[in-house]
Amino acid sequence: MLLGRFVRFLAARGHEVLVVTTDAPAERDAPATLPAGVQVVKVRGFRLPRYPDLTMALPFAPRAARAIETFRPDIVHLVTEYGLGIAALGAARRMGLPVLASFETNIPGCLPYYGFGWAAGPSWRYLRWFHNRSGLTLCPSEPWRELLETKGFKYARVWERGVDTEQFAPARRSEAARRRNGPPDAIQLLYVGRLTPEKELPLLFDAYRRAQARANGRPLHLVLAGDGAYAGRMRSAAPPGVTFAGYLEGEALSEVFVAADVFVLPSRVETLGYVVLEAMASGLPVIGADKGGTLENVRDGVNGLLCPAGDRERFAEAIHTLAGDEPLRRRLAANARAWAEQRTWNRAFDTLLETYEERISSAAHRM
Repeated sequence: MLLGRFVRFLAARGHEVLVVTTDAPAERDAPATLPAGVQVVKVRGFRLPRYPDLTMALPFAPRAARAIETFRPDIVHLVTEYGLGIAALGAARRMGLPVLASFETNIPGCLPYYGFGWAAGPSWRYLRWFHNRSGLTLCPSEPWRELLETKGFKYARVWERGVDTEQFAPARRSEAARRRNGPPDAIQLLYVGRLTPEKELPLLFDAYRRAQARANGRPLHLVLAGDGAYAGRMRSAAPPGVTFAGYLEGEALSEVFVAADVFVLPSRVETLGYVVLEAMASGLPVIGADKGGTLENVRDGVNGLLCPAGDRERFAEAIHTLAGDEPLRRRLAANARAWAEQRTWNRAFDTLLETYEERISSAAHRM
């Protein structure tokens, strides 16, 4: 979604863009036709054995390198560190092109959830090597910039992200959507994201059960919007009556946000958590873990509540607090919306274009 939005932004500014990606099934939000000046080249990929939601290309993909050499870009932006990233980095260095890379996904932090905790150390060493060869690493939050620095990343910088405050807005609230998702008189808790182990949904389910047991006012109801290869396991682990809304996009996604009362994200491995910004833009207070990218936007007691990562009891307490205190809920919600209104995509993309120009100019001076 981020890549598609940025490509459309670049095309609207009159830039030519080459996107090299895998032949995974098309993104569900992909446009039917490409904007003028945009080319897409796909190379063969394979699904990861224990994480089939992600597709990876083989390293040193020759088709990717040939596409870059033919296109002859002014700058190469790497958004993956693996198969295609290696191929594009190699092609850019051979051609003497300026390069920068994004750090988007906390793969080392996710590995223990899939039985590969032993691989976290080697993963960090590889990522450090890759990003230090890329010259500049853009990460989406200050907590992650600080962490990357401790891991030996030499050139890390925060690239602040945005949110569509028109698509995600309290004015879109729909009572019909609220009735579809659960009892309209209940306090609706919402989670949006992949239904995968690293999101720590069993913790959310347990916290929800505990908060339900303490409810002394309006009942609670939990809604999950998302999908993934582990959806069946998450449905089996969920308490009775939880609503699984499935994968949503467009108007349906906007409606599920504004139909809720509180957003909950227990994951501690987020590099940012775009859904946090979407929830805040929708006028929802956020309950989140006090680790990782969630800290970039959630201010405890101001626009949400932070809980110690992995602490089921503290998450239950936070849910109980917001469910039973409507003035607090409204105050945090208003502050959340105000925070989101300051984070526009145009500002974020203008900053990225300035970074491109800086990298291109710096490379020209070195020639």
